Amino acid sequence: MIKIKKLIPFFLIVIFLNNCGYTPRYALNKNVNFSINIIELKGDREFNNSLKSKIARYGKRDDNKKFYDLSLTTKYNKNVKSRDVAGLAQEYELVMTVDVIVKSELIEPKKIFFKETFNMKKFEDSFEEKNYEKIMKENLSDIILDRIIMYLFKL
Repeated sequence: MIKIKKLIPFFLIVIFLNNCGYTPRYALNKNVNFSINIIELKGDREFNNSLKSKIARYGKRDDNKKFYDLSLTTKYNKNVKSRDVAGLAQEYELVMTVDVIVKSELIEPKKIFFKETFNMKKFEDSFEEKNYEKIMKENLSDIILDRIIMYLFKL
C-alpha cells in the first residue's frame, strides 16, 4: 500500500508533463515555403560558420518554393561596459550586428539590419570566459537566424 502511494505522484507528474504541448524548436519549419542560398558571407568567421550551418537546412531548392539569395555581413564587438577601481574590466557587452541583403526573383533587393546584444560579467578564469563567450555567440546566431527566418516568412 505504501508503494502505491509513492507511485501516484510520479504518475501524475508524467501525465501532466506529457500533455504540456512541447514541440521541438524547428518541428514547425518542415513546411517552409521558401529556400535560402547564401551568396556572400563576410565578417566574423566563427559566427559565420555557425550561421551558415544553420541556414543549410533551408537550402533545398524546389520549383514550387520561393527562393531567396542572401548576402550577409557580420560584425562582432566585445566592449567593456564597466571597470573596477583599478581599471580592470568587470563587465562586457557582446554586440553582434548582421547586415543582410535579400535578393529574389519576386522582389527587389532589400537590405535589413539585425543587432543583438548581451551583457557578460568577467570570469576569473580566462579559458572559461572564452568558452562562455563562444556559447553566447552560438546563442546570438540562433536569435538572429530566427529573426531572419521570420522576416522571410513575412515577404
